[in-house]
Amino acid sequence: MKVIILYGSENDKNFLQIGKDYLNQEQIPFEEKVLSVHRNFDELIVYLKDVQSQNEKVVFIAAAGLSAALPGVVAVKVDAPVIGVPVPGGPLNGIDALLSIAQVPGDVPVVTVGLHKKAPLNACMYAHKILKMGE
Repeated sequence: MKVIILYGSENDKNFLQIGKDYLNQEQIPFEEKVLSVHRNFDELIVYLKDVQSQNEKVVFIAAAGLSAALPGVVAVKVDAPVIGVPVPGGPLNGIDALLSIAQVPGDVPVVTVGLHKKAPLNACMYAHKILKMGE
């Protein structure tokens, strides 16, 4: 069991640090990968298929700004839970990312956390709770 943190951009990694600190403190295994829906779509799809084929229990945390397509695309391609983390930035300071995640169409289950500096902590704590259910 582990958490997989996906970033839409290398620039998003620092924003998630508070959550990664929590995962390390709680000794929860996690891995990180930067795969943009817009720049690395094919690589993202191959990666998600590979994760699915391993039959390991995972929770995805997908951090993205602006259009924030990453959480929805991940949710369409995997059976595992997906937590979207909107990253502040751009002309709307992340409001567009928050709304993009919150308004993913029906039949694409994604949860989102708020838009503040502790949102990544909330996402990682929630992922931890989900993993505990599988113990």
